[in-house]
Amino acid sequence: MIRYRHTQVGKLNLFALGLAGSWTLAAGLFLGLPRPFDLFTIGLGGLFLILGLLFFSLRIQVDGEGIRIAFGPGIISRSWALGDCVSARQVRTSLIDGWGVKLTRDGWLYSVARPHAVRIRLTNGACVLLGTDEPEVL
Repeated sequence: MIRYRHTQVGKLNLFALGLAGSWTLAAGLFLGLPRPFDLFTIGLGGLFLILGLLFFSLRIQVDGEGIRIAFGPGIISRSWALGDCVSARQVRTSLIDGWGVKLTRDGWLYSVARPHAVRIRLTNGACVLLGTDEPEVL
């Protein structure tokens, strides 16, 4: 049985990566850049668009077995068994922590927007921070 399921859309990620990808791709295609630069610019624009598609949202699901997270279409995902979770508490991420998937001073961060997160301490002593716009519900 699903106890919690929520998808947060990273509007800033979607806007910034979509805009950067579109402009960079258009520059590579239409500015008439010399040969190596046009291919690099087109590739960079494509990379921005792919990153935008992969990280536009974060879905968190909690059920009887564990906690599962998935970014965007679900290609990048992670899960933890409920038995491995010792505690959970609401935290605020700093501007330096930002968003994305990264190792912070408090543990691994999985987020598409800041500043709210839930910090989960695991039985092995490690912590993970799950970004959410519903920290009190999660």
